[in-house]
Amino acid sequence: MKILGLESSATSASVSVVENGKVIALTSSNTGLTHSQTLMPMVENTLKKADITINDIDYLAISNGPGSFTGVRIGVSAVKGICDPLNKKCVGVSTLEAIAKPLENTGVIAVAVMDARCNQVYTATFDCLSGEMKRLTEDEAITIDELTERLKTQEKQVVLIGDGANVCYNKMKDVLESISIASPTIRYQSASSVALIAEELILKDENNAVSSDVLVPKYLRLSQAERELRKKQENN
Repeated sequence: MKILGLESSATSASVSVVENGKVIALTSSNTGLTHSQTLMPMVENTLKKADITINDIDYLAISNGPGSFTGVRIGVSAVKGICDPLNKKCVGVSTLEAIAKPLENTGVIAVAVMDARCNQVYTATFDCLSGEMKRLTEDEAITIDELTERLKTQEKQVVLIGDGANVCYNKMKDVLESISIASPTIRYQSASSVALIAEELILKDENNAVSSDVLVPKYLRLSQAERELRKKQENN
C-alpha cells in the first residue's frame, strides 16, 4: 500500500510517501512562500524522489485540521484536486494526532498543542502505550489555564509537543512537576506522520478512506474574520 501524505496546517509544509509502514520519501518547506505556491511542486518532487508516479499511489492523506484556516483549506483543496480526476480515495487525519505520533511507544502522556492565539491552544491528549497510541481527549480549542488545570490530575509523565509547546511549558512548569517538552527534532507536524496514521486507519477499516467529496476541513472554531463579523452583528 502506497500513501501520499500532505501537511500544510501551519507555517511549514511537507509531503511524504509511505509504503507498508515505511517512509519512502519526505519533502519539507519553510521558505515563507504560501502553501499554494509550494505544495504541488513538493508533491511532484516527492513522487520523483520515491521513483513513482501519482498513478502508483493507492490513497492520499491530509491533516485536515485543526490549524491555520488558510493552510488547512489549501491542503484539503490540493488533495481533492488530485483525487477527483483519478478517482482515488483519501483520509483526513487530525493534525493533533499527527503531532503526537513521534511519541508513540514512549509510555508518556503526549499533549499535542498548537498555538491558537489569544491564550488559547488547539489540543488533544494521548496515552503513548507500548504498541498503540490511545486517544484520551477529543481535539478542542481551550485556554492554556484550562489545560493546566486538567493536567494537574495526570500521574504519568506529560510531554508537550507542537508549536504551542514552549508557551504552554513556560506557563505550566512551576505548577506541574511531571512535565517536559519534546525535542525540536520531533516537535512539529510532518506529512510522514499523517501518511502513517492514514495507513493504520485503512488497515483497521477500509471505510476510513473516503471519496474526495466527503473530505472537509475541521477548524474547531470560527476564523478571526467570522468572529469579528459575529461580534458586530451581536452589537447591532
